[in-house]
Amino acid sequence: MINCRSSTPPPILWEFLGQGLPDKKWISIGVCQTADTEDNLRLGRALGDGIAESDRKVVLLASGALSHTFWPLRKLRKHEAAGIDHIFTPGLPPPMPSECSGSRLVIMRSVLETMPEFYRFRPEARFGHYLMMIGALGEGDCTATGRRYGEYENSIGTGQVHYWFDRPEGGFPRSRRTPEDSDVQQQAAGPDLPAAG
Repeated sequence: MINCRSSTPPPILWEFLGQGLPDKKWISIGVCQTADTEDNLRLGRALGDGIAESDRKVVLLASGALSHTFWPLRKLRKHEAAGIDHIFTPGLPPPMPSECSGSRLVIMRSVLETMPEFYRFRPEARFGHYLMMIGALGEGDCTATGRRYGEYENSIGTGQVHYWFDRPEGGFPRSRRTPEDSDVQQQAAGPDLPAAG
């Protein structure tokens, strides 16, 4: 089980998915708040390579808010209800980019195509949790269809909903190769400096 999220794994998930099962392992990957789309996809690609080289079955969980931001601390109590009228940002987008009106299905690769528009709704951690997952699953080559469970709802200002992406008939594609990047090469080639402090 690999959990890509912006904080630690929710204990309730572990109780249902692995607690008491010694052969089950949990890896939690935190979201870097300064990472951009490519940074998150790169981490996902590395994760995908590791999964492909292992002999284990893996479940990827990408957990974070789809959109919006939290209410300020002093206003939280007024907005704890699940109704969408309590979501912080007005002008709700669909629960996922590219979800068709009235449909609960979304194709993974179509989410990537609509990310620039989706970013204006301020998804949590720049949607890094999802980008790591899709990076591991082949990015635009992935044709998995997501099914929405439940309704889009508020969680102290953020938009929340659950999707399950079934394994495509031919399996998930291999993660893509990461292109050369002069910024990364420059950082790796620099002097080994001691940490501040």
